[in-house]
Amino acid sequence: MSVRWWAKSLLRSSRRFWPEINEWLALEGYRGLSIQAFSGPSFQPEIAALVWHQGHWQNATTSLRSPARRERDNASHHYGHDVQLKRHANLPLVGRPLPWQLEHGLKVTPEAQFEQPKRWSRGTLCMGPRRAQWMEEQHQRPAIAIGPWIAYAQSLLSTQHLDQWRQKLGPTLLVVLAHSWGPVHRQNNLPAIIQSIEALRQSQGYHSVIWLRHWQDPAEIPLPTGWIQACNGHRSNPWFLDAMRTLLQLSTGLVSNSFGTHLGYAVQMNCRLHWLDLPSTQNLDALSMEQQQRERIEWERRRELGQQLQQVSHDDRTLRNLLLPYWGFDHVLTPASMRALLTQ
Repeated sequence: MSVRWWAKSLLRSSRRFWPEINEWLALEGYRGLSIQAFSGPSFQPEIAALVWHQGHWQNATTSLRSPARRERDNASHHYGHDVQLKRHANLPLVGRPLPWQLEHGLKVTPEAQFEQPKRWSRGTLCMGPRRAQWMEEQHQRPAIAIGPWIAYAQSLLSTQHLDQWRQKLGPTLLVVLAHSWGPVHRQNNLPAIIQSIEALRQSQGYHSVIWLRHWQDPAEIPLPTGWIQACNGHRSNPWFLDAMRTLLQLSTGLVSNSFGTHLGYAVQMNCRLHWLDLPSTQNLDALSMEQQQRERIEWERRRELGQQLQQVSHDDRTLRNLLLPYWGFDHVLTPASMRALLTQ
């Protein structure tokens, strides 16, 4: 064996001891799951809800913690937000941890909370200016609005493949419903919802329907013939938002009964919004009494905002202004600005 191949063999066999090798392998493993789901000859974009843990795939649980160790704050891994920002800033995806905490979802009341500020953190990055203001007032720490997370995602499909699927699918309606999360169980009236969506499809001229299933939803849903079931995988999937952006790029409109992050994402991606006035029911019994009270306040405010959205959904400018404080459409950072923010 030549010296060159001897050195190569030694390097290969020592790979399991490389620093952070598990995190790099996890990124590539999740990438493979995601791309494979979108790359078949028939359009069946269902990413398996598996979680990478210490070199192995495991079935997902309702735990809100991610096995990933890229960042100091565990919640920063949700939906791959840390990956989206680092990639946008042209920084190593596994390397120096971010000096900021990332608020991974939508909150529409000042009472609502995600993670508490950490001593090492310079503050929090969130989507909209109203949320940033609330957090600064509450915690007396910096909070910076950086716009909707979907703005930093990238398609899993090439431009050519996107065009091909758009041609095959025609005008497409994406369905995103209220879903369970962690210990909170939500339930939708599926027969009534399917009937309403089918009526909407026919009246608005949609050809295809993509039903985006949350990973905690039942895997077998009795959908009408021809409807496409999709899943973006578990929240630990670093390419979760890339999958979401891909679906939005293929969609003409989005229909929902939930005032969640997907609404602002749809506006960012120029999708038409439809409000489905068939609310889900939720069970908060697994939460503490204090948490239940905060969730009820948040739920009621989301219901009110959903009603407002329904009234203005025909007016793009008014709709955008309604969502702007929560999603910060005009706060999206350039790659250079993001790099400066993450490395200062």
